[in-house]
Order: sequence, then C-alpha cells, then structure tokens
Amino acid sequence: MGNVPSVPGFSPGFPAWGPQRFGYLNIENGTIFGKILYIMSDRGLVITKIVKYLESELPFLAATTTKYVYTCALAPNFAGWVGLNLIQNRNDGRVGVNSIIGVVSKQIEALLERLSPFDQAFPKPTITTSLGYLMPEKRYQEWLFVPQMNFDYISEAKKIKQAIELYGLPFMNANASLEAITEDLEHLRFSFRESVVYRLPVAYLLGDKTELAMEYVKRQLEILNGRQDDAAAKYRAFGDAFLKEV
Repeated sequence: MGNVPSVPGFSPGFPAWGPQRFGYLNIENGTIFGKILYIMSDRGLVITKIVKYLESELPFLAATTTKYVYTCALAPNFAGWVGLNLIQNRNDGRVGVNSIIGVVSKQIEALLERLSPFDQAFPKPTITTSLGYLMPEKRYQEWLFVPQMNFDYISEAKKIKQAIELYGLPFMNANASLEAITEDLEHLRFSFRESVVYRLPVAYLLGDKTELAMEYVKRQLEILNGRQDDAAAKYRAFGDAFLKEV
C-alpha cells in the first residue's frame, strides 16, 4: 500500500484529506467513511423534520406519488402544485430548500399525454416558478437548515409555510383558468420555450382557437426543417398527432 501519511484520527488506507473538504463539520476523529455516513444521516433527519412539519402545517396539500411533490384543489380542472427542491450538496454542509410553485391544467396535461408518445418527458405542472420570485424581493430564495440537533428548524420551516400561504396560494388561484394559462404561455411566463411549444397549441385548441392552434404547430414544424435530433423527432410526432386531432 506504500507510505501513507500519518494523520490523527484517520484509518490507514484513507487519503489525508483535510476537514475543510466537509464544510463547517469538524472531522478530526474517526474514519472518513464513518463521517460521511454521519453527515448523510444528519441531513436525512433534517429533511424528514422539514417535510413532516410542512405536511402537518399545510394540510390542504396532498402528497403525490413523486417524492416531495404536492397538489391542492383549485378551480374545476385545475390543481395547485408545490415541489420541495432539496439542495444537499452545499459546500457549507447546510441543507437548502427551494420551493417551486405551479399550476396544473388537467385538460392540457391530459390531452398532451394522449397526443404525445413521449408523455413521460412532460412534467405535470403546466406552469411553474420558484417561490422566491413571487415574494416582494423577486429573486431566488433558498431557506437554509443546519444538520445539528440544536438547530431551530421549525422557525426556518415556518418561513417556507408562510411564504407558500402568502405568495404561493394567490399565484395558484390567479392562474387557475384557461385564459390566464394561455396568456402566461404566450408571453413565456412561468415556463420555457421547450414546454410552451407543446402546451400553447393545446391551450388554443381547448379555448376553441382551432385555426390559431393549427397555424402555431405548422410554424413550429417548419422551424424544425432539416433537424434530425431527438427533440425535433419528438415534436414532429406530437405535431402529426395534433394536426390529426383537429
């Protein structure tokens, strides 16, 4: 095995990495493997506490089959969508939570699923945005939790709960109509082009704007002329199915 530098607290065979590799956590005793397990365990406990608290304090949210994703009832044919984006690889060792807020148009998503053979590529929310951009600061917001027993995670988790209630719910209710969703998609609000090119023509079709829907899809197909990549192939399949539908 050769000459391994002698480092207090480390078992033979482990490289002499310094404690700085693990952020704020002090690694001076025990093996690296043991400390990694310890860090992972602590982070797991923190995440469990955060999720349990939010689930108990936001009872209108129903868990889905996707971990850390929840929905709630809005207007007919619409559902609110909340995702807890967990950041566990921060350099400082803390766990970050960035909440994503969205709206699901059940009609749009159902028609997309039927028309596209690649429906697994579509996320369920029709529109989404990071919760921080709905708040007065209008910027990315990440709530931070320290994986230590004495850290007051409830106070920090309460901020997420209050932000969802104060800013997330009004956003969901304000966009729970086909007219609002269509306008959002037209202006590339709360979405991205790769999603809009599928969802906007479906919204037009559901809104009895058949000619506009057909023109939009045909224009997108023309833009793809000469492209042979997977994304182009998927859209051509969708476009063919869509034009047959109308």
